[in-house]
Amino acid sequence: MTENQRFTKIKQNVWKMESGGAVYSVKKYTSLAQAVKVRHVHQVLSAHGFPHIVPVLEKEDPLLFIQPWLEGARAVNFKRRMDRLDSFKALQALHDTKSHIDWSTVSCLPYYHMLEKWDVRFAKFLELREVCEQFLPFHMIEELLAYSEEALKVCKKQQPSVSSLTLLHGDVVHHNILRDNCGQIRFIDFDLACLGTAEDERVLWIHRVLPQISYNAVFLMGEHPDLLTLSNQSLAKLLFPNEILREWLHLLSLPASQRQRMVNKLLQFTETALSHWPKLWYDVERMMK
Repeated sequence: MTENQRFTKIKQNVWKMESGGAVYSVKKYTSLAQAVKVRHVHQVLSAHGFPHIVPVLEKEDPLLFIQPWLEGARAVNFKRRMDRLDSFKALQALHDTKSHIDWSTVSCLPYYHMLEKWDVRFAKFLELREVCEQFLPFHMIEELLAYSEEALKVCKKQQPSVSSLTLLHGDVVHHNILRDNCGQIRFIDFDLACLGTAEDERVLWIHRVLPQISYNAVFLMGEHPDLLTLSNQSLAKLLFPNEILREWLHLLSLPASQRQRMVNKLLQFTETALSHWPKLWYDVERMMK
């Protein structure tokens, strides 16, 4: 660090850097392959004038990722209608880049296998159920397992989407979608960028939004008419309690000393979600053609 540079640690591998009167976000990757992938995605999107990203500064160190700090930017809040509308519109724009970019030729992009990933997630939760019983009531575990197993069966009975492959951001959690101080939506952290169908990422976006709107899928479809074109398999994917399983598996991966801090909040989240699941299931089945 030089005399005119000041660093503030944001998280394990991310810093805020003040240098020469300007402010930057600095990220240090440990994987060269991941750094190369993220940089290449930014280069391709920038070359085509995609507006919903943050520019990347070229540096000699291939593991170092430096971008202008978006002063005043905030993460979207899926409770807010405007943030839902604008984040979805930006996501559509990302997926629509397939009209002029052949993402299937980008060798560094892995293919996203949603149902295979969910099979693994379900199996892992089943494997850890005894550990989970230390925190989660037996009847909730039984409900989660039943909903998960049945949802996967329903998904696999339906024909998959036939839409062409495109770039997926890979992690459409709210804090990876920023609104800058000019109101523009910006995607950050393309670490999990991959190749897949737009419908799969729409499903993942819906999974993130539903807890913020009381799991009212009918309301969300009315707010976003483009979601009405989802295939039956994509609609069926809304039945899988993906967010709940993911959060519990994350908790169980933590050291025992850190688990208790998250338990109460996660219990409340799980109880609320499961209370809405019968209505969600009913609504989704009615939507399927």
